Amino acid sequence: MRHRQSQVYMSVLLLVIVGGAVSIAGVLRSSPSQPVTSGCAWPVALNQVTLTENSQLNVGNPDTADDYWIMPVPVEDGLRVTLSGEYPDSRYMSIAVYNAQGTPFTTNGVSSTLADYRIAADPGSVNPWQHQAPPGGRFTVTLRSNVAPAQVNTLPVAPARTPNGNTDVIFYRVYAAQGGPEQVPLPSITITHNGKSTQLPQCPASSQQRIPKSYCSIPWVGKESPVCRATHGAATPDEDGTITPFAKNPVGEGGTPDNDIAYLSASIVPRRNAEVVVVRAKAPTTPSGNAPAPWPQPGTDLRYWSLCIDLAQPSVPVVVNRLSNRTADYGCRHDNQVPVDRKGYYTFVIGTESQRAAIERIPGTTFLPFSATNPAQPYELNLRNMLPEGHFPQAIQSVPANGRSASAAAAMGPYYPRIAFCPLATLAAGGPSACMLAAVPPSNNANETTTSATSARLIETLLFACVLVGWAILETWQGLRRRGKSSPAAQPGREGSRLIMFFYGVVAVAIAIWAAAKAPEASTPGGVITFGIGLCFMCGGLVLRWRSFKALSRYLTVPVTTSPDQLLITTGPYRFVRHPSYLGLILVLAGIGVILANWLSIAVLALVPLIGVMYRTHIEEDALPGILGDAYTGYASTRKRLVPFVW
Repeated sequence: MRHRQSQVYMSVLLLVIVGGAVSIAGVLRSSPSQPVTSGCAWPVALNQVTLTENSQLNVGNPDTADDYWIMPVPVEDGLRVTLSGEYPDSRYMSIAVYNAQGTPFTTNGVSSTLADYRIAADPGSVNPWQHQAPPGGRFTVTLRSNVAPAQVNTLPVAPARTPNGNTDVIFYRVYAAQGGPEQVPLPSITITHNGKSTQLPQCPASSQQRIPKSYCSIPWVGKESPVCRATHGAATPDEDGTITPFAKNPVGEGGTPDNDIAYLSASIVPRRNAEVVVVRAKAPTTPSGNAPAPWPQPGTDLRYWSLCIDLAQPSVPVVVNRLSNRTADYGCRHDNQVPVDRKGYYTFVIGTESQRAAIERIPGTTFLPFSATNPAQPYELNLRNMLPEGHFPQAIQSVPANGRSASAAAAMGPYYPRIAFCPLATLAAGGPSACMLAAVPPSNNANETTTSATSARLIETLLFACVLVGWAILETWQGLRRRGKSSPAAQPGREGSRLIMFFYGVVAVAIAIWAAAKAPEASTPGGVITFGIGLCFMCGGLVLRWRSFKALSRYLTVPVTTSPDQLLITTGPYRFVRHPSYLGLILVLAGIGVILANWLSIAVLALVPLIGVMYRTHIEEDALPGILGDAYTGYASTRKRLVPFVW
């Protein structure tokens, strides 16, 4: 599994490398003594605006609270790049240089990434991440090939021994900017070569949304980028209802990772019965606002965290739903957008746009959207932790990168996010705790897909099938055993009552199955618990019918008959009600309704057969006093028909 960085985006990186570098490098090679006079600064921007305008930029599971600007840098002997800018009004800022493979590097012991709190201010200015101050102070960062550890605000322009003609790339990252990306002042870029300096003009915002198709002529660009129609092979979908719990995967090359962030990833394939996905864990504390503040900050665990839902397909785009009010909803929420309960826990609920209103009415929940165009497709969930404090060992940074969810759960404790499918009705009625009873447990097997539904449903199906087979055997055996064994003097009653009961039972089952499929909003709470209750109803009903058959012995008949030698049965279940076998039948059918996990199904299977049972008991009670006389009348006066003390 690829590293879950907010990464920006290998394919875009590959595209933009050539964009700004061709003109710069061409001038440097053809006129080495002349300053650069072409090209512009920050030719590609990646933010909510550009994600909406150009879907080809939506790659590499971007965090939509994060704004990136990208600048290719040609590798040339003696080249120096100077960034001069203002500290933005934002939660976080960093500058990073990546090699041609999209990874940070170290040259002469100097890292190619620099976070805000490590960037020294220009004389007369103050870094607001080092000292209490408003944003706007100035800084200067220099990229050069001959770096040394003692140099302040200096980054290597390329790994050691990188041949001339290669291209690296600069990323300028800003998280949770006040006013959005339009309010972020971009650093100016000055390129110095052979003693000549040129400040590049800022690229216009409109051009940052387009990727020139001519870049696709570069083989390794065309191989990776969706805009070049690169083919990666479709992701293999798992069975619906599949969950792979959160784990930290081994870090591979590429992906332009931010060294200040660690990622926990999970995957899900939604169920087709409209159940939502619930993600719940304790929330780390972070700064309450988005303004820069001295770091470390007392009382916080992390600088920033977020959860995003991405499509599990090549190039891993984040969900972007265009809504009817002409706005877009992005599949990311960050810490300050997420409410927590009294215990400090957050609850994300992932559902369709049609479920949004109902989810948002549930207190303490945060809605995340499935794709509006294809909600049933596979998804990836990516949880980000940025810059943990030393006192917070439960951060994702402390999790072993072995792909094992059990390792992540052990390292993070209550901060480990657990996932469960849940009927929306369950969540609304019982709250998140009712849903978490069905959460998928962490696994010790790396990259093992745990099916929240597949394994559980297999067991449930086998148990349900066993009970149904047991029921069929019981009814068939009793029917065959009693065939032709009535007393010779037995008088037939109304045979049609049996057909009426059968008809009502079949109709009830058919309606119940239809209701479960057509009315998912009536789903019952509980998951495994609901199934267990339904199975108990069925088993209890079968036991009651068997005990009733045993008590009746040779007087058990399928059609209603009376016999002169018939005795009044008051043993077994008949001590409590007059028609216990019919109560058993209703319990079996009601149990099927509970297993269908739908209130309408339960009501149909409990009530519709009751009509047939009432008719059947009416026929029997007309016949029995005629043969049993006052004994039956007295018996009936002290016992209810079906439910003790009720009816």
